[in-house]
Amino acid sequence: MNAFNPLELWNLCLQEAEKNLESTEFESWLKNSTYEDINGTRMVIRFRNSFVAGHVKSRFGSMLEEILREIAGRNDLALQFVGDPAKPGPSSSDAVTPDNSSSSDSMYLRSNYTFDHFVVGPNNQLAHAGALAVSRDAGSTTYNPLFIYGGVGLGKTHLIQAIAHRLRQEDSRRTFRYLSTEYVVGTFIKCVLQKDYTKFRLLFQGIDYLLMDDIQFLEGKVETQEAFFHRFNELHQQGKQIVLTSDRPPHELKDLPERLISRFQWGLVADIKPPEYETRLAILMLLVRDEELDVSHEVLDYIASSIRKNVRQLSGVIHRLAAISRLTGCNIDMNMAQKEIKSTLGTIARRLTPGTITSAVAEVFDISPGQLKGKQRKRNILVPRQVAISLIRELTSMSLKDIGAFFSGRDHSTVLNSIERIQELRESDPELNRRIEEIKRKLVSI
Repeated sequence: MNAFNPLELWNLCLQEAEKNLESTEFESWLKNSTYEDINGTRMVIRFRNSFVAGHVKSRFGSMLEEILREIAGRNDLALQFVGDPAKPGPSSSDAVTPDNSSSSDSMYLRSNYTFDHFVVGPNNQLAHAGALAVSRDAGSTTYNPLFIYGGVGLGKTHLIQAIAHRLRQEDSRRTFRYLSTEYVVGTFIKCVLQKDYTKFRLLFQGIDYLLMDDIQFLEGKVETQEAFFHRFNELHQQGKQIVLTSDRPPHELKDLPERLISRFQWGLVADIKPPEYETRLAILMLLVRDEELDVSHEVLDYIASSIRKNVRQLSGVIHRLAAISRLTGCNIDMNMAQKEIKSTLGTIARRLTPGTITSAVAEVFDISPGQLKGKQRKRNILVPRQVAISLIRELTSMSLKDIGAFFSGRDHSTVLNSIERIQELRESDPELNRRIEEIKRKLVSI
């Protein structure tokens, strides 16, 4: 790969692939692909959506890797096809420009991640209000930093990018840098190897807003934490606005120094919870409008009822249904939606079973799975049992009736009461909420 940079290599690969494919195949699937990044020997190639990326991988993946290796003269190269939102921050092959223009950072923004495309509901009102406020008033002592946290796919990245879009649209004099924490850590490591920290310092200079995604990836990175601590202090003292996102609240971030955690709590800490049914339906209606699709309320209701915890999954389902409809010429009906939902939920449904979830809960609470499924109603068993019931409902597609049957034949009303009880306890008991999140993280990594 010494003879080509990665972008040139992918373009040459496309030129060769075009010779081996029908023109309609190349135009439909490969023409609009773009090189995004390289991670070791793996090149990341982006497509317009995950449906196209998946089709290219299964249909042309082996051919493209063979062409790539032949051109580069290296047999260790591999391709990764992606279609989800791009990661923020410059790619590893880009230089950071220390000027005061936000245009160099805007290329990493999703065009539809704006405030206009963000559906506000009870689950995200505070985070949305905070994001709007800081987009109007940089460095407010009340909201600096703005720390937004929540689970995967709930809208954290959407909100932080919406701030960037608002800055670009309304006041070109206010500059920002939008970065992923992974990129910041990677930049610092390169600076350590080169014994030159100029590039790291430039990340935080000449800006009015620092917008930084996934701050939890600072955990355990001691030297990067120290360097970031000083950059954070400088920006804050200068009245620059800092916006951070995380999958957990500051006090639950492990392996971070207390002085950094306390600074994350200086301003406004706002969470985003999974959306209620009405919010999910409103999100679907907005997505359908943007895609100019004709989808019945019955189908939208089915999707909103099936996908309860992840906004990104809602978006992915609509985009894939749109792609299937346009490629096949078929209308989006209930049958098509059911197949897509089954495909979307299938991966986690295959990986997680009531047994694996119950075992994980039992381990954390130091009791046996048999006790969880039994009849005892002592609090040290009852609460973990309710946790297991709640997680099975959240992480699988099992009905209330089937969950009750798994727990020694309990009826669906008992299951529903358990779920509602855990929701209440999570809001009033931070320690229980922390343990439940710990279980979920373990289960997702299975």
